This record gives sequence, C-alpha cells and structure tokens, in this order.
Amino acid sequence: MVSENKINFSIKRKSSSGILISFLFILSFILILFNKTDYVLINNIKNIGIDVVSPITRFISSPVTIVNNVAIRLNNIRSLELKNAKLKEEISRLKKWQTLAIKNSRENRVYKSLLNSTTNEVEIIKTASVINESPGIYNKFITINAGINYNIIKDLAVINNKGLIGKIIYTSKNNSKVLLITDSNSSVPVKTLSDTSYAIMSGSSSGKYLVSTFTKENKLPKVGDLLLTSGNAKVFPRDILVGKVIKVNEDNFFAIPYVDFNNLSYVQIVKSK
Repeated sequence: MVSENKINFSIKRKSSSGILISFLFILSFILILFNKTDYVLINNIKNIGIDVVSPITRFISSPVTIVNNVAIRLNNIRSLELKNAKLKEEISRLKKWQTLAIKNSRENRVYKSLLNSTTNEVEIIKTASVINESPGIYNKFITINAGINYNIIKDLAVINNKGLIGKIIYTSKNNSKVLLITDSNSSVPVKTLSDTSYAIMSGSSSGKYLVSTFTKENKLPKVGDLLLTSGNAKVFPRDILVGKVIKVNEDNFFAIPYVDFNNLSYVQIVKSK
C-alpha cells in the first residue's frame, strides 16, 4: 500500500514538473516576444518623435541661430572698422610725412633759387618767410618773420629768386613789414639793361603794374626792355631785376614786375656791399 502511494506521488511530481517546465518555456517565449515588440515600438515612437520634434526644435532654435549669426557678423564688422581706423591713421601719418616732404622740397628749391639769383652786388642779411600779406586795395605790403633780432633795420631791400620785392618800412623784435614795389607810395630808381634810359618807378592803383613817375632826360625805353635797379638812391642795390616794359606813352611807360606777388613765400633781406 505504501509502495503504491509512493508510485502515485512520483507520477504526480513528474507531471507537475512537466507542466512547470512548459509554463516557464511559454513565459520565456512571451517575454522575448514582448521585448522584441517593445523594441520595435520604441524605435517607431523614437522615429516619430524625431520627425515631429526636429522641425519644432529647428523653429525654436532658429532665433538663436540668427542671433548668433548676427553677432558673428557684427564682430566681423567691428573688426573691419578697427582695421579701417588703423589704416586711416596710417594714411593720415603718411599724408603728414608727404606734406612735410613736399614742403621741405619746395623750401630747398626756393633756397637754391635764391642763392643762384643773388648778384655779387649784394650781401644777404637774412632769408625769411612771409607770414602775412596786406588785404588792402591801396596798401601793398607783407610781414616777414625776421626783425631786430636778425639786425633787420628800416630801408633794407627785400628780394627773392625772381627779383626786387620792396623795402623794409618797419621792424619789431621778431617781425618786419615790407612795402612792395607795386604800392603807389613806393619809389624805385631803375635803368634799362643797356643803360640807355633811367627812370623812377612806382606802383599803379591796381597793383598789377609799375608806372614811371620820372624819366631822366626824357629818354624812354622800348617795349620789351628789361628794368634793373640803378642803385642811385642808395636804398636798393644795383642790378636787381625789377620788371619788363610792356607799354610806352609820350611821357611815361608801364612795366610788369618780374616777381609774382600772388605767390610770395620766402624772401631775402639784402644790402649793398
């Protein structure tokens, strides 16, 4: 009896074990299938999310992208502005150096011309620059940057590389005033290059021409004759070019100055040796 019970218990246990194993197998299969299905589902959800979220993300982030691009462009513009400012400063410095070089070159040419034009009859006291010109219609004078400090005194003659300019009429410590030969109050003794005619020249009312106020022995020059200082009045040294005769009347004549009085920059104060 006992043996029969044992046999029945063993059979029941084997049957239960088979059912358990079958259940576990089916459960494992279901879990594997679920995992597989879950993976596919998740991937599908993920793809749908990417398709839906990506445009939204791009739309939301587009202002940030635009702002970043604008910031980059602004930085580039600032960089270009700084470079342009530096280039402008460099150009400005180069222009200053160029202006200085041109000025020095012009001064050297003027000094050379003044030295080459000086005759053996004069002694150079000082080379000076013109710092002011008279704006008046009737008064024709200039101011130069040399005075008593350079032994400049009244009645000294003033010339440049072209010829006679005028004479000193007033001096201060650092400056002097020069009466131009084109002023109607000036008086310059002249002669022709051939020494055939002597006269005294004064400025005209317009300041463009020289007109004779006295002619020695009524000997008038010819049109085209060159006029030089005669040295008779002991103010102007001899043989300094004054002008050229352009018109001769019955009792006087006109001449045009050789000096360009509209472009006076440097002059020499001289005296007779």
